[in-house]
Amino acid sequence: MREAQKILDEIAHEIQTAVDDIKRNAPKFVKIRPEWKTRSKSSDAFRKMKQMPDRLSDLAVDGSCAMRYLFGYTMKGFSVLLVLAGLVTIAVSGAEGWNLHKLCGGLFLVTISQLFWVAGRLVHRSADRKRYAQYQHRLLKLAREKGGSLTVLEAATDTRITVEKSEEILRELAARGHVEVRVSESGLLVYHFPEIERWDEKHWAKPVDEL
Repeated sequence: MREAQKILDEIAHEIQTAVDDIKRNAPKFVKIRPEWKTRSKSSDAFRKMKQMPDRLSDLAVDGSCAMRYLFGYTMKGFSVLLVLAGLVTIAVSGAEGWNLHKLCGGLFLVTISQLFWVAGRLVHRSADRKRYAQYQHRLLKLAREKGGSLTVLEAATDTRITVEKSEEILRELAARGHVEVRVSESGLLVYHFPEIERWDEKHWAKPVDEL
């Protein structure tokens, strides 16, 4: 009986040891997929609160760009009206035997219209630069969240930017030396940000004279 009890105790000990090993080593072999993790309502609310400043900033930039575009189109439309008024005035001057005052007035309106057209184009370019800076900021922030690597489709999906514009911005950053273009084994084009990958090195940076 004692030997049988001893054998049973050894078997129970071996089983308990095996169970403990499985519990201890299971996280090393089992990868938990993100969709398996349950998120509480408080964590979702906190995440939305953290995103609120960025959304407000995007809305402010979008509103500023919209106002600039509207102002630019208004100036261009006013320029077209001035051109038409100037041409009509010149035509009336010709019908009246080239009235000097009306002819000069018509030419003045045509000249002023060109100034309004140029001003409208400058306002549009200002809006384009502001919108481009906003898109670039979104891509850089997404790259930081993704660990320093992005694909074109990933950037376009997560930042609400068109594929063409995302590719244009990433290529420009690569041309300026801020991004490395890498290719995966399957041929996937990946844009890698070395500065984001080595983000922690800034705390140990030394003055240039000490290098």
